[in-house]
Amino acid sequence: MQTIDVAIVHGSPPIREGLADLLGRHADLRVVGAFSTLAAMTGTAADVVLCDLAAARAGTPDVPGAGVRLLVFNVADDDRTIIDCVQIGASGCMLQDAEVEELVAGLHAVAAGVAPCSPRVVTSLFRYVASRRDHEHPVLAPSLTGREEEVLRLVAEGLSNRQIADWLGLRPQTVKNHVRRVFEKLDVHSRLELIGALRLQVPGYQYRGDSPAARVNS
Repeated sequence: MQTIDVAIVHGSPPIREGLADLLGRHADLRVVGAFSTLAAMTGTAADVVLCDLAAARAGTPDVPGAGVRLLVFNVADDDRTIIDCVQIGASGCMLQDAEVEELVAGLHAVAAGVAPCSPRVVTSLFRYVASRRDHEHPVLAPSLTGREEEVLRLVAEGLSNRQIADWLGLRPQTVKNHVRRVFEKLDVHSRLELIGALRLQVPGYQYRGDSPAARVNS
């Protein structure tokens, strides 16, 4: 298994040192440093920067390589804070109640280019998109097919590929292919980036019918 180089950024020494100790116990993670600010890690190479939101708001890391990704943790469970994570360019975010193993899973997901985006986070982002609709923005990319729009709507509601497959009566691989084409057409690489793109591209887009997410998860 490939080792992931992780840099930790948090203003509290006990928290960042404690995280370094906990994450360092995982053979597939290598903590390359623990810093008080993003600026302090200048010149440090990392695959993923695990950073609290306050430090992330203060500035971006100057690290070698274009592939470094930012995972914001200890995020408050409210819409405004979750939206801030998207606006600062985070690759993913973890809520305050996330356990260490969830952080580890999030690091692996972000390193692989997949945003660890819970249904709660997606719900906040999509609600924000809906609240900012107006007639001055462009409509949903016309190159999307009707099926792709339907899949996009279900992704935005927080459904997994398997849940979407069950809801639409499709094979999981077929849904995966639809999601991949939606990502390509909207020029995004993860579910979190997709919701950020929706903020700009689909202000006129509306749900059709009742909420599949509510019924699937009921």
